[in-house]
Amino acid sequence: MPSGLSLADFDAVLFDVDGTLVDSLGMLIPGLSDSIEKYAGQRPTDEEIQSLIGMPLREQAKRYISNPTEDEIDRFSNYTISRYEAYKDRERIFGPAVEMLRLCKRSGLRTALVTSKNAKELALFINRFPAADAVDETVCASEVHHPKPAPDSAILALKKLGATPDRAVFIGDSVYDLRCAKAAGVATVAVGYGAATPNALLAESPDLFLDRPEDLLAWAEGSFQEDNAPQESTIRQLIDDTDRTAGAA
Repeated sequence: MPSGLSLADFDAVLFDVDGTLVDSLGMLIPGLSDSIEKYAGQRPTDEEIQSLIGMPLREQAKRYISNPTEDEIDRFSNYTISRYEAYKDRERIFGPAVEMLRLCKRSGLRTALVTSKNAKELALFINRFPAADAVDETVCASEVHHPKPAPDSAILALKKLGATPDRAVFIGDSVYDLRCAKAAGVATVAVGYGAATPNALLAESPDLFLDRPEDLLAWAEGSFQEDNAPQESTIRQLIDDTDRTAGAA
């Protein structure tokens, strides 16, 4: 298990969604590309689209529509969501990451999804997410004045969970996740299997970097085993002491 950070030290875990719990690039890239092509008359490269993952739809609209009105932003957002739904069969869960979420819940940690999706996107996602029952709270971009990378989303998640920043950790695959968490005073775990490159994530100096979903699960399993170890050791010592006392008698 990677050293230096243990889930046993926390009460709450905040999870990003896209690129952390689910592999959604197959849905997001063509869906957003369709929308930008429709409203801006250009179709960005897949690499350009991938660099936007983790940014709210409102902000993505502003990147490609000059001085958009609220109505234009709404039309762009709604059309993009409709295109995501057209490609939703391409979305895949990261199995070990989802099992890690379930493990956190079973181990007594409070859990929250903290996402740049808006309320409509999040509702559609939750309806098809197989581990929704392991999620205590959610925070989406529609609920805060300043979404990621501002700290507002993480702060609201902590409030909903009744947790303090020093007893929480944020797991995400984008620089927006890490900046949000750090600004809120929350520990950070960067996962390198999502949209951002490992170099971009490491430049943000996360508290822990994990390459694969399997590494995330292994870290969690190791954390909880480590948490149980002192108690087991103490019990063993009490048994040994009792045996010695009995023998002396």
